[in-house]
Amino acid sequence: MAHDLGFSAVTLRRVLALGAAAGVLASSAYAAVPAFAAGESSPTPASPSQGTASPSPASGSTAPASPALSQAALDDAVQRDLKLTPQQFEAAGQLGAQAAQAAVQLRQVPGYVGIRIEHGSITVSGSGRELKTAVAALAGTISGLSLEAPAVGARSELAVSTEQLFQAYLRDVGPQDLQAVMYAGGKFVIRTGGINAPEALSPEPATASSPSAAPSPSPSESASPGAGKITPAQFVSRYANVELDGGTPLKSEADVAGGIGYQSDIGYVCSTGFSAFDPTGLPTVLTAGHCASDGAAKTATLEFQGVPAGLLGKFGFSQFGGPGNTRVLDPTTPIGPDQAAVTNPGNVGTDISVIQSLRQDIDPLPAASTWGNPSQPAPDVKIIGSEEPVVGMPICRSGRTSAWSCGTVDAVGIFIVPGPGYASDKKDIRAFNGFLSYGVQSSGGDSGGPYVSGNYAVGTHSAGDTPDQNGNVIQNFAVGATLRNSLAVLPGYQLELFLNKPSVTAPAAGGTYDSGQTIAGTVAAAPASAIAAGSKVRITLQGQGPFEVPVDAAGNWSFTAPQGRDPLHFTAETVNGYSRSGTTTFEFAATPPAPTSPAPPSSPAPPAPTSPPASIATASPSPTQASPAPSPTQASPAAVVTPPASTPAPSTPAPSTPPAGLAITGGNGSADAGGLAYTGATALVPAAVAAAAAVAVGIVLMVLVRRRKRGSD
Repeated sequence: MAHDLGFSAVTLRRVLALGAAAGVLASSAYAAVPAFAAGESSPTPASPSQGTASPSPASGSTAPASPALSQAALDDAVQRDLKLTPQQFEAAGQLGAQAAQAAVQLRQVPGYVGIRIEHGSITVSGSGRELKTAVAALAGTISGLSLEAPAVGARSELAVSTEQLFQAYLRDVGPQDLQAVMYAGGKFVIRTGGINAPEALSPEPATASSPSAAPSPSPSESASPGAGKITPAQFVSRYANVELDGGTPLKSEADVAGGIGYQSDIGYVCSTGFSAFDPTGLPTVLTAGHCASDGAAKTATLEFQGVPAGLLGKFGFSQFGGPGNTRVLDPTTPIGPDQAAVTNPGNVGTDISVIQSLRQDIDPLPAASTWGNPSQPAPDVKIIGSEEPVVGMPICRSGRTSAWSCGTVDAVGIFIVPGPGYASDKKDIRAFNGFLSYGVQSSGGDSGGPYVSGNYAVGTHSAGDTPDQNGNVIQNFAVGATLRNSLAVLPGYQLELFLNKPSVTAPAAGGTYDSGQTIAGTVAAAPASAIAAGSKVRITLQGQGPFEVPVDAAGNWSFTAPQGRDPLHFTAETVNGYSRSGTTTFEFAATPPAPTSPAPPSSPAPPAPTSPPASIATASPSPTQASPAPSPTQASPAAVVTPPASTPAPSTPAPSTPPAGLAITGGNGSADAGGLAYTGATALVPAAVAAAAAVAVGIVLMVLVRRRKRGSD
């Protein structure tokens, strides 16, 4: 029925999440529903042992439908391939991030050779006083970090980096049959083998006459020296820390039709990698550079179970090999008589391309998709940053053909693969910085899919082993292009990061705030293992411009509430570059002022006399002058303090404006307001004089009474 043939735009946006491998999928009216109907369980992901590599399109075979991916599938892959729980895999990703950060700091220290993770600890290989001091300093912050001196035998030289060794090899031996120069397990490895496999980007099946069909040569047989050149074995014999290893041909895995992923307009089928932002903040998708075929591919179409699901976007920047898609022997650099580049023999680059101008209804997510039940697109593997690969780091790869597969990083270095023109020009070989795993399984069409370690992006899938003429895999391995190196050729591009929305912890929900109070909150890490480094919370107070506050490693953030009694209304959003969490709105009422106790009622003060009695007002006795003794029949002098009855009661004065600068105790500023006395000086002076005179008269009369009493005795 019609409703079985597509999703609504809203459902598609939720269901077909762009992220990794399987899919960064979004659909359109064209998109068909999965082979399994809603309510049914998803097909079990194909086991690597079942042989997921599809026949070449030229053989006429139909590519198998890609298995659905689920959270359970990822957990199973982690347990099956790494013997780790999901929580242990996340913790291992954190340890890998520490090792990668240590490598960045130690790389420029003289004597540094490499770094690896082993038995849950980080081991640095190298020698010298400066390196020893630097490692000791880092050991204070990184638990289990140690230094290991490389073994030195009869050989006289020590290789110090893959770049130095790679360029020396090209000068002295040449690029023929060179597959990789790697650092692995405390030593360097030069791998040789028939890398010149024309079927890498060709639909033609391997034949007995093709270079890839022949068994891999032994180290002593590979790469016969040219004029003036030495053999690989002779080259390796110089170094105490370099080994020679044979290998099987590398093949860029982008030539399988059908299944989950995307297809370019020139026919290559690959997997989407990580979502990112271009320098202007527009969403993009990162994938393998060789999928763009040196710029020949213009558009990418989503696929779901082999069915077109509408336009994904347009190819923008791409680089496969050196800058401008250049080869190991860069024709733009000076070359010598032996055709080896003189000034830039390495010309090492990357394998990355950008799909931009995405369809409007596509919403790339900061996650590697686990593609489970389409009605429940989450949870995915949340991406909170990128880290360089480190030997021993656990990794998992997701792809449209082989689903999830996990292993460890077994080598880090420079890898060489055929370019798109190799079939007609055997000099078209490209070199890029990457890493190798013997445990990770991969197949054609997985190119571009993401490698993750815990919640950190490590790289995009680039190449893998090539079966021999009988279809047998001599040695399984998968190769990824290092994402850090890929981002280095994309100035201004940012990986999209997973961010939770911020929450407020103080004041408590439903509480109130005070002016100047610290408003505090947190940003949760879960379901990721940590918070993306450098994250901030953007605060926008009502009626004001936004400002940002930092988020610490534990997720805490805070700001000071403004002064005022208005409700505090603001929005908060976690940001990291162009990555956003989405906003949350908060509002808190101001704390009401504490109630004040009313002042106890006071007795009204007696009105101040307008003028004192004449006897008091005129009395100014001298201490030496005796007053006449009163007769026993006269009234007591104390009666003089009380105003005579004939003294009229003072009338209430009419309101008047007080003199400037005098205080008023009335509540509304008038002299008689609030029933309080006016404290003007014109009332206080007469009262004070009258009181002093009354006290003086009382003292004189008391003295006279006592004298008379003594006389009568």
